Amino acid sequence: MEPTTAALAVTQRPKIENPKFFDLLQANDIIDGDFIRDLLDEFDGNALDVLATLIQSGVGTKRQLCQLWCDSIGFAHVDLEKTLFQSHIVRKIPERFARHYYAIPVYQMGDTITVAIATPDNKEITRAIEQIVGGPVSPVFALPFDIETAIENEYQTHAAIHDFFNKIAAGKILKAGGPVTAERLAAIAGSEAINQLHVAMVLYGAMENVSEIHLIAGSEAAVIEYRSNERPPQRIDLEKQLYNQLLGRLKTLAGDAADSQVRYGRIVLPVPGKKVDVRLECHPSEMGETVVLILTDKRPFKKLRGIKSLHVAHAIQQALESRCDSTEGLFLLAGPAQSEKTRLAYAILSELKGRGKKIATIEERIKFLLPGIDQYQVNAPAGFPASNQLASVLKLRPDVIYLQDSMAPETATQAAVADLSGRLLIAGIQAADASTAIETAVKQKTAKSLCGVLVQHLVARLCEHCKQPYTLSPNYVQMLFTAEANTEVTAWQAKGCPYCNHTGFSGRIGIHELLLINKAAGERINARASFETIRDAAGPENYYSLRYDGLKKVLRGLTTFDEIDRIPSIKAAP
Repeated sequence: MEPTTAALAVTQRPKIENPKFFDLLQANDIIDGDFIRDLLDEFDGNALDVLATLIQSGVGTKRQLCQLWCDSIGFAHVDLEKTLFQSHIVRKIPERFARHYYAIPVYQMGDTITVAIATPDNKEITRAIEQIVGGPVSPVFALPFDIETAIENEYQTHAAIHDFFNKIAAGKILKAGGPVTAERLAAIAGSEAINQLHVAMVLYGAMENVSEIHLIAGSEAAVIEYRSNERPPQRIDLEKQLYNQLLGRLKTLAGDAADSQVRYGRIVLPVPGKKVDVRLECHPSEMGETVVLILTDKRPFKKLRGIKSLHVAHAIQQALESRCDSTEGLFLLAGPAQSEKTRLAYAILSELKGRGKKIATIEERIKFLLPGIDQYQVNAPAGFPASNQLASVLKLRPDVIYLQDSMAPETATQAAVADLSGRLLIAGIQAADASTAIETAVKQKTAKSLCGVLVQHLVARLCEHCKQPYTLSPNYVQMLFTAEANTEVTAWQAKGCPYCNHTGFSGRIGIHELLLINKAAGERINARASFETIRDAAGPENYYSLRYDGLKKVLRGLTTFDEIDRIPSIKAAP
């Protein structure tokens, strides 16, 4: 029987002791006994709070420390940040139960449901869950904070949108699949369904976690294309008549902003417990206008992924945070197209905002609304190009300015003459490596203010459920590392399972290059020296290569050699 509402009224984080965990910490030379006693005193004996603090402090990786914890309690660990949830399985447990007992269903294989629990060794909780779901449960361990975040995402967002979507008759045709025609729409959802199609189309995208919805006109028909960074586009054929009606409806809702080549607008669709915020762009084409709907996540900033959760190497993270926190000048955030530089920028801004910095952003597309940060969106057709926005923001004298795209000549000129005394300008730039980024800065005449470059590439991430270890051959070990011939080195390879659709990979992960520019390196840049000379002048403590970071992430089991070899800068590296 499910516990009563009154019994679940008070929610507190689990507090447990786990002396075996601390024995394992000492046995693995992670921390000593005095440090353990200090931590237990600070956290009132709660071993789970100590575990979370050790992960945040970086004395060990999240995976390493959670594995030791699981070794001590005899249960497997699941990292919910890397896990895809089956939404219909999540809803088998009521939200109030999940919050109270720090337990959330993840997925079902066969008759058994895997449930992430902060205290998986608590048999009473497991029995209660089995009664609720009406079948066997496989408990696994997850960190309390990760469970809290998963509950917020899975119950508050997906459940509300899913329930609302199911109440819209027009949604049936999108769920049914096949081409969307006026005749078929009326047959499935009734004569009034056309007036609901725009809402159903957007909510379907929100349910599928897509970032953009494109309405692409053809000569006789059109296409609805759902785009996501995580998987190939999903396409739904659309009758031209319905395309025209959808286009008119969307323009009306967005206010049909301006009579210009590109129209911009904004639509807010209210959903119980959430607002779906949509940016609309209309681009002219030969067959008719192409409509781009960008789904903007309106979650509070504190729920965005911080830099600690983006798997930036600890050494790079510390060096980056130190430089961004204490310096002034131009810091370039580089990478190829579609490398999620904006997400990385938001994570950096999150850290700086938490330290009391006054921050302003200038963005081509505002992907997240950030409380406490002044965000300005570029709209060149309406008379607000990035260069004008930058000039206006500089007059406000914030501590940190984020310029999403610094490639436009007029923007680069404005940045080159800007007075950056006492402030940091983080500027996005399309460049494959630090060397190319510096060359671009020299051409744009912004190099004199340069204080650092961070480059990000994305590679496929190994599925945590099926990846397999293997031992590198001695010749390969000697080729990659300075090591004895008999040194055993373990790497990981993809296998494939139902959880990752038999691809062996789930999601993507960043590979990073960081160059912090000191006085000596700055002088070499001004003298047009080679990148190798600039790198050597900066010193090894100020430079971390893509190859260095890529190899570390292969050995940590996050990706494979084949994946990092796809990055040209790594293949060319010595």
